[in-house]
Amino acid sequence: MTDTTSADLARFYRRYDLKQRLLFAAALSASLVLSAINVMHGPLMPEGSGAVAAIRWFPIVFFPLFIAAWWGAQEFIMRWRDRRPAMSADDAPNGLRIANAGFLFSVTWTAVMLGSQAIATLASFGYAVADWIPRVTIAAFGVALICLGNVWPRMPLRRVPGRKTAKAMKINRAWGWLMVLMGVGLVLQGLGLPLLVPLARAVGGRG
Repeated sequence: MTDTTSADLARFYRRYDLKQRLLFAAALSASLVLSAINVMHGPLMPEGSGAVAAIRWFPIVFFPLFIAAWWGAQEFIMRWRDRRPAMSADDAPNGLRIANAGFLFSVTWTAVMLGSQAIATLASFGYAVADWIPRVTIAAFGVALICLGNVWPRMPLRRVPGRKTAKAMKINRAWGWLMVLMGVGLVLQGLGLPLLVPLARAVGGRG
C-alpha cells in the first residue's frame, strides 16, 4: 500500500520531516548569507542617529534568529506528533492534505522571510524598493494561510470514549476559521488596503 492509501502515516511523516528540515536549513543558510552581505557592505555603526544603526542591524540579526526560532518550534511539533496509525480510511488522505498545505505554508513563510530580509538589506544600502513587492509577498503569505486553515479542521484525531474527540474537532474547526480570517486579512492588506490610502486622501482633498 502507498502512503496515500495506507492508514499508517509514519512513513510519509518521516519524509515530510526531512523535507521540512532541508527547507529550514536552506532558508537559514540563505538568511545568513544575506546577513554576511550586509555586514561586509559597510560599518555596522554608521554615522548619524541611532535609528540609522538600527536599520542596519535589523536585517542582519532579526531574520536569521526568527528563522532559527521557527525551525526549533517545528522540530518540537515534529517530535511530539502523533505517529500512531490513523483510525479510519478518511484519516490518511486528510493527514496528507494537511501536511501538503503545511509544507506550502512553510515554503511561502520562508520565502516571505527571505524576501523581507532582502528588501530590508536593499533599503539599508539606500536603494528604493517598489511598494508592490512587499504587498505581493504579504498577499502570498495570506493565500498560503487560507489554504492551511481550509484543511485544518480535517486533522486526524484519535477516537476515544467520551466527548474528547468532539471537543478536539470543535477546536480544530475554530483554529481553521481563525487562520482563514487571518489569511483573508493579509490578502486585503497586501493587495487592497494600501490602495485605499491615496484614494481616501484624494476624496478628502476634493472635499
